[in-house]
Amino acid sequence: MREQAPHLAQLAVRPSPASGSSNWVFRVGGHLALRLPRSDDYATDLGNEITWLPTLGAGVRTPIPRVEFVGTPSETFPRHWAVVTWIEGRTPTNLDASAQRSLASSLGEFVAELHAVDTDGEVGGAERWGYRCGDPVTDATDAWVDEAAATLSDLFDPTQVRLAWARLREVEAATGSRTWVHTDLSAENVLVRDGGTLAGVIDFGALGVGDPAVDLLYAWDLFDAPARAVFTRAAAADEATTARARAWAFPGPGLVTLAEYRDSMPERTVRLTRMVEAVAADVGVRLR
Repeated sequence: MREQAPHLAQLAVRPSPASGSSNWVFRVGGHLALRLPRSDDYATDLGNEITWLPTLGAGVRTPIPRVEFVGTPSETFPRHWAVVTWIEGRTPTNLDASAQRSLASSLGEFVAELHAVDTDGEVGGAERWGYRCGDPVTDATDAWVDEAAATLSDLFDPTQVRLAWARLREVEAATGSRTWVHTDLSAENVLVRDGGTLAGVIDFGALGVGDPAVDLLYAWDLFDAPARAVFTRAAAADEATTARARAWAFPGPGLVTLAEYRDSMPERTVRLTRMVEAVAADVGVRLR
């Protein structure tokens, strides 16, 4: 920042506990954050945010990061980087029923607003934006479930896992227009105030233009059944969209993440175990 953003260099810089797998994050003063991509792939994601956050920010009422400065590659740091606004809030863990309903309503309204933002002719789909902007049921997801059923056989009955997927994968193809999608509305990227009301949404690195159902997939992690109903209504999601969201949730952030991180991320493992069991229960299957 001394080299490229001297007007910010006098502000105090300190590491942020919000650093994730994609970016190193540092607080800058009281209201800004410095984001440094950990790899070239994540630099591409940050580039998408830099390009599209102004468009999305103009179309939604919920606070999302605003780009304040974009740094260029140098001998000091080899990739583009950015300074964005810091959004205050906490992650929505251990919410009671009332707080869940508050978040479900406000997050659903955010999702509906995001999906209404004009895509301005951007081409949608997995080839342009990555697999979460494609279809939830593919040969790849079939293979992921089959492999995870075997890997997690000490946790879930493999026969029940495969039965749940056989039911979940029977979904109608998306027929509506592709929309802007966040694709990763997990607890790590949703911030709340006291009482559960949505305070902001962060980390748009995996954004794209795709099936709006993908933005509902974490409902089975964030909410109990009554709050999920509030969320899907507020997001203007019909039953076909909700069914595709289940099909998104079960393989990718569900079984695959469990199989990969169950030994290194115990807290997330507990949450994702509940999530896949809740998704399976929606189609009448007990996994154990």
